[in-house]
Amino acid sequence: MLFLFKEGILVNSIILKSLLETIKWLFIWLTVAGLVLGVLSQGLIFNTSDGLDVILIFALLMFQHRLKFDEHNNQIDVKLGAYFFKKKIFTYSHHTIDTSTIKTISCQDNKAISVIDINYTSPEGKLSTYTFRCFKQAKQAQLVVSKLSTFERAYTAKREEAEAEKTNSATVNKFSKIFPQNTILGNAEAKNNISILRCALPLPESKKKSVYLTVACFTLLTVFIAFSSQNWKPAMAFLVITYFSYWLARAFICHNYYLVKTSPFIDIKINSDELYLPALLFTDKKPRTLTKQDIVSIEAKWNYNYDTIDDSIGRTTKRSHLISLVFNTTKGQSIALSHWSVDSEALVYSLLKYQYPVSLDRTSEMVYPFKRHIGLMVGLFIVIVIINASNLPNFISSFNS
Repeated sequence: MLFLFKEGILVNSIILKSLLETIKWLFIWLTVAGLVLGVLSQGLIFNTSDGLDVILIFALLMFQHRLKFDEHNNQIDVKLGAYFFKKKIFTYSHHTIDTSTIKTISCQDNKAISVIDINYTSPEGKLSTYTFRCFKQAKQAQLVVSKLSTFERAYTAKREEAEAEKTNSATVNKFSKIFPQNTILGNAEAKNNISILRCALPLPESKKKSVYLTVACFTLLTVFIAFSSQNWKPAMAFLVITYFSYWLARAFICHNYYLVKTSPFIDIKINSDELYLPALLFTDKKPRTLTKQDIVSIEAKWNYNYDTIDDSIGRTTKRSHLISLVFNTTKGQSIALSHWSVDSEALVYSLLKYQYPVSLDRTSEMVYPFKRHIGLMVGLFIVIVIINASNLPNFISSFNS
């Protein structure tokens, strides 16, 4: 059989290179540039570091992470490994998805990056999500989606997505589609009492200076230790302590600020006729007992989070999480309840069960913002190690101490 290759497309096959494989070329060219500059400055004199650079270039050239849609065999293959002239050296991960198990597939283009989300049923019978990112391959990515999406499947997916994300019209069924694990597909029981965690409520504007002052003190201490000891270990330890000092100070202040001695009850009470909101949700520190006519709207914001990574590279479980909840009433607007402070999924589900008006709005906010903070701390740690490594003898002595 004659196979033709054009723009990443084979006859009966479509091949996409991952974003990770595209980024490797940046490191290849940077390494090559370093070798060229070394030759220009030192001549044809190779040392150990040059040999390691050559090995790194060859290793990067062999690295492949690709998605292949095989239309003939009705399957998607994702391979991560090393290949030399299409000959397999070794495979780190090989993941196969049968097209018959695919429930929905979508592609989102964000500038030059295309993100393909595949929802499918795994061989173990679990509903799984596979996400693949590629760079400047929008045509091929859209072609994969168009070939895998039948008219009926695409129509159903778009209709459900439009219903799920439509504001001011949330129902139990729509909520169950977005949060199937939390609602047992709409068959869960509504709760009448839901407690609020005071220390996880929003930090008041009047108390932010106290928290920032605490963090500033720990930051100055961290900087002093870093410069006085010239050792990265205690510096990183105090950097972590500084980060946690923010959350501890915040929790302590919120716990005391939202303690209303005249009305210490902290539960939200729900029934078919009335909704009781405790005093700590309002700036005037007074509780409210509301009927459905008193409620203007209940605004719930949500977003996806990739919670787990399975054995195969790229396999993730995409779950929905509520981020904040605000009660707009004729008797005043409440503060925003975060998903840290209350069982928000159970709360919204119970409100919908009792037919209270709830709007579901998807937001771009991160479900767990500390993931970004951890990434920044890891980046800072790498910078500290590089700075110490520039003075190699002292770096080795500090590492061994």
